[in-house]
Amino acid sequence: MSETYTAAIIIIGDEILSGRTQDINANFIAARLHQRGIHLKRVITIPDEMDTIVGTVNEYRTTYDVVFSCGGIGATPDDLTREAMAIAFGTELERNKEAEAMLNGYYGERINDLRLMMADLPKGCRLILNELSGAPGFVLENVYVFPGVPKLMRKMFEVIEPELPEGSIVTLEYLSPIGETLFADLMEAAQNKYPDVKIGSYPELDEATNKWRCKLTFTSSTEEAIAPCRDQLLSAIQERAKRA
Repeated sequence: MSETYTAAIIIIGDEILSGRTQDINANFIAARLHQRGIHLKRVITIPDEMDTIVGTVNEYRTTYDVVFSCGGIGATPDDLTREAMAIAFGTELERNKEAEAMLNGYYGERINDLRLMMADLPKGCRLILNELSGAPGFVLENVYVFPGVPKLMRKMFEVIEPELPEGSIVTLEYLSPIGETLFADLMEAAQNKYPDVKIGSYPELDEATNKWRCKLTFTSSTEEAIAPCRDQLLSAIQERAKRA
């Protein structure tokens, strides 16, 4: 039986909370985690506030197997994530020589003190290579820290993806012949009997017929775990559909 691994995503930035910028990083990471069989349990968006970042990181890193942070590792005053991570892990910022060399190599004669600040990283962290802009992300234990720029984040996620744990997530989908209000009690009974299977109900409009239909999903670690729950619920729905 496959191991079960859990994850959380922390999106950091006032620009996300104000609506000035739309977050697409969480969606990308969520999809890649699902492919890898890692169960994403939390996605949270928080402001550029030191105490909030520190508190969230400390809560999540002790609760979930892996944590991903996006945003706030640049060199402007509102970029607090590097320092917040150091505080959360009980360490301090130091000039990382490897990161400094990366920045010097990328900027060349354009390097300045402000850009070099992005090499001030939590002591003991491990770097995540950034081929696109020179400034690396970093890893502290089970926390992966990325920039907020989607293009950079995606490229850097691909660097660390092979080292993430691999679990198993199986999702099977079926269309119900009746609406969810007619089978909600049946769904509840199946969910109570099979708590290791997550059942989802999602109404959607069929554009071809302009009629509503309902998609049922069953999610667990294996298809074998899903089978008895699926069989019970679909059979009960079919019987009720005959009388609907």
